[in-house]
Amino acid sequence: MLTFVIKADKAADFEKVMAKLHEALANSEKPERKQQAASWKLYKAAEPGPNGNVIYYNVLSPVLKGADYAPSKIIAEVFPSEAQALFAIYREAFAGLVRNELTTVQDFSTPAPRSTPPAQ
Repeated sequence: MLTFVIKADKAADFEKVMAKLHEALANSEKPERKQQAASWKLYKAAEPGPNGNVIYYNVLSPVLKGADYAPSKIIAEVFPSEAQALFAIYREAFAGLVRNELTTVQDFSTPAPRSTPPAQ
C-alpha cells in the first residue's frame, strides 16, 4: 500500500495525473500493465490529513512481482510527449509518501478456524 500525502491546493492536479495514469495503464500494449491495472485501486480519505493535506491510498493487491509501478514511467510509455509536464505537476503536488508492505493477519472473508476445545 502506498499512502500519498497531497497538498490540498494541488489535489485536483494530482487527480488529473492519476486519471492519465489510469488511461496509460488501459492503453498500454504491455500485458503486465493490464495486470497492474486489475489489482490497483486509488482511494481518497474523506477526512483531511495533517496540515489540511489530502490523503490518497493506493491499494495494490496482489502486487505484480517485478513490475515497475512508477506513474512517471507508465505514463511515459504511452504518452511520451506529455510525460515531462505531467511528472512536474505530480511532483509539485506531494507533501509526503509512505510505503507499507502489509502482511495478512486475519482474512475475515474466509471461514473462521475452529477453536480447540479446552483439555480436561
